[in-house]
Amino acid sequence: CWCAPPPIMNAGLLEAFPAYFSYFRQNAVTTVVRLNRKLYDGRRFEDAGFEHHDLFFLDGTTPSDLIVRRFLHVCESTDGAVAVHCKAGLGRTGTLIGCYLMKHFRFTAAEAIAWIRICRPGSIIDQEVGVQAFVQHYNNNIKN
Repeated sequence: CWCAPPPIMNAGLLEAFPAYFSYFRQNAVTTVVRLNRKLYDGRRFEDAGFEHHDLFFLDGTTPSDLIVRRFLHVCESTDGAVAVHCKAGLGRTGTLIGCYLMKHFRFTAAEAIAWIRICRPGSIIDQEVGVQAFVQHYNNNIKN
């Protein structure tokens, strides 16, 4: 979670659901994207009125072209904010958010990584090379 009040960050996962629902509603979140293996039932979010998407890829790796395209489509087709998470919120989450920043805000890979690390120190360590490679791949294959 990129920005969450301490009660949410410190709560156990099952106990935290009502706090997430309230926080997300207050901050116009309409969609949740999970990037890690299933640790909770996504229907909990759907039953509370949120869209929930699973885009799993292994920690420490870069996402496939298909995962990146699906992630960008989810972000581009929602009316509200998108909450993105993986298990620790450092690698996979930052990597896909970096891809979004590069596409929609024309960040370079270095700028996207730096911005994400300001927002969430320690992010995108293992995936840094992959994020930089994404720029070239994006420019050649995904831009439109």
